[in-house]
Amino acid sequence: MPKRKPDDRKLRRYERAMSSYDRRPGNRSPGQCILIVCEGEKTEPNYFASLRDHLKLSTVSVKITERAGAPISLVNEALSQRMKRQQDIRSGRINLPNFEEIWCVFDVENPRDNQTFGRAVHVADKNEFQLAVSNPAFEFWYILHFEHTTRPFADGDEIKEYLRRYIPGYHAAMPVFDKLPPTRTALQHAKKILENHPQGEQRFPNPSTLVHLLAEKMIEMSPSGRQHVK
Repeated sequence: MPKRKPDDRKLRRYERAMSSYDRRPGNRSPGQCILIVCEGEKTEPNYFASLRDHLKLSTVSVKITERAGAPISLVNEALSQRMKRQQDIRSGRINLPNFEEIWCVFDVENPRDNQTFGRAVHVADKNEFQLAVSNPAFEFWYILHFEHTTRPFADGDEIKEYLRRYIPGYHAAMPVFDKLPPTRTALQHAKKILENHPQGEQRFPNPSTLVHLLAEKMIEMSPSGRQHVK
């Protein structure tokens, strides 16, 4: 029996280590528990609740803040929800795990008018919350289901008007999940825009969205996620 070369074992260990970094839909534990905190409008909560139900994710919680348009209020709500979950677990009131990830979903809109935006990002980063920020508004994520564009938008009203060419009569409370093309298209467009955006190294360039990171996370958690992005 031929002897194995000394480097063979190291090579196999290296290949296994590198393969562990592969991110494939469905390779995460379905029991992973995450919290999504959204603004008080119906747009974001409706979308994430629909995606959660479509992917059959019972461990994903969607929390709505009452003060829409104030990102720091949303981040503070995330802090409150994390503390409440920890207290409930310690007291034995609930038999649930801590949130493994907390996602804050809000918009840039007009940073000059949105005075809490920078503080909200700072507090979220400090507490290791995940951010799904859209510039200027969440509806850009919907547009990416239909096209790839780096055309800047002045504000949320302009981006909603642009979206109506694909979803006639669109308004914030409209359930649109079933009207959207496959999620894989939006995922590809969102990634490509951030990689090649003309505004360079800005964290939240106009237009852009990080919603694809949260959508991808949910798809990975779902046993049926692979079929969702085929």
